[in-house]
Amino acid sequence: MSSYLLVVTFLFAAPACSPRLGEQAATTGATVFEGARLITGDGSAPIESSAFIVENNQFTGVGRKGELPVPAGAAHVDLTGKTVMPAKVDMHGHLGYENVVDGTTAKENFTRENLIDHLERYAYLGFSAVVSIGDLAEREIMPADHLNVFMAPRDPRMPKTGRFPWGDVPFRIQEEVLPNAALFRTAGQGISWPGAGATGHPSRNDVMYPVTTEEEARRAVQDYVKNKVAFVKIWVDDREGKLKTLPPPLYRAILDEARKHNVPVAAHTVKLSDAKELYKAGLEGATHIPVRGGDVPDAEFIAIIKERVAKSD
Repeated sequence: MSSYLLVVTFLFAAPACSPRLGEQAATTGATVFEGARLITGDGSAPIESSAFIVENNQFTGVGRKGELPVPAGAAHVDLTGKTVMPAKVDMHGHLGYENVVDGTTAKENFTRENLIDHLERYAYLGFSAVVSIGDLAEREIMPADHLNVFMAPRDPRMPKTGRFPWGDVPFRIQEEVLPNAALFRTAGQGISWPGAGATGHPSRNDVMYPVTTEEEARRAVQDYVKNKVAFVKIWVDDREGKLKTLPPPLYRAILDEARKHNVPVAAHTVKLSDAKELYKAGLEGATHIPVRGGDVPDAEFIAIIKERVAKSD
């Protein structure tokens, strides 16, 4: 992950797009950015009047202006008076549903145009990449859909079998390179016990696959991973005892099936006891720190995480 973060730093497109600069960079393959206050992101002090070199889209040198050796013929970009830092990466977003202009939240807002608008706003605010979770996209209608308390009353236009006709906007967008927009990846719809997935705005609450049996859990994963999702998202959260959530046999079936397809699984889980059991079962990651109800990650939890990281390496 650290090497990826280095690559996706801020792009200074405006000062670098003059014909002369483009010709120079094309000749040598190197560009030196000089004069900025540089925050490297490694915990060290900022470098005042810095210089850093980019060759073939990789950083090949960082130091002070006038002290850093620069390749002959490199293009130069003056960033005096500016501050440069690594771009931010959002690994847990919920994009597409909100119309930022009029403040509404609805499935109808989840369009290509609106999703791109969100990604452009992310880029403007210094994010190079975002992973969106619980996205609106076509999925198989599961037997447990009729149990989902958030879907009543059911839209009469929706079929009872087959697939929800929600399109494939997030999956198409993540395959594109969009100018002036953050890189987009989607974790798709997610999997939960009926009614125990997302509990925010109603527009998102029926998007995930609802499952009540191991067979349904595996079937959901099989349909889920047909698209190139960043990971499979599951919810294991009883909302402080108010909801039934995925029991261990179901989330173990999801983990096992996802492993067959070489797709990682991340969980929305906020209880320390749940998190421990999930990681022991093979969970790759979580979207929250397990601190609900006064829980604090303890030595056992840290040891479990270290063991999982070692296995992943």
